[in-house]
Amino acid sequence: MQTKKLWKIFNPKPMAGGFTLTENLVSLIILSITLTVMLPAFMNFGLQNAKNRQLTGATAVANTLINDLRSQTMDELNTKLGKTVLTNLPEQNGNTYQVDQYICTKSSTLNPANPNGTCSTAVGENDFARQILIEVKAPHNANETIYRVQTVFARLRS
Repeated sequence: MQTKKLWKIFNPKPMAGGFTLTENLVSLIILSITLTVMLPAFMNFGLQNAKNRQLTGATAVANTLINDLRSQTMDELNTKLGKTVLTNLPEQNGNTYQVDQYICTKSSTLNPANPNGTCSTAVGENDFARQILIEVKAPHNANETIYRVQTVFARLRS
């Protein structure tokens, strides 16, 4: 008796019928419509993911440069006054970035929208601060700024 029950469990009878061709075609049409509607969303997620990866890499590059500048003396910063284009930077997230670095004196008002026209390199006698602007450019478009950070470094009087 138990053998027959086990036999029925492990060896069920084949189904008498299956899906018809029409039912299969309708299910394929519904599946293709669903995938077609979802495709732009998947593409958008992929593009947003790539942009976020670029922004993360640009942030890491800018933070590294700011930390390097922070460790330098005021005299070392004075040798780098003005605009410097940095291209030999370590790769971040598979991208190579170009950075425009502006180091300006305190007497100027550095405008991020037009840093070339507002970056003063004249060093005054009591000029103890340097304005620094780091602009990280897009990996494949040097005209597009994807990250910008601005700060002021000051020397303490002794």
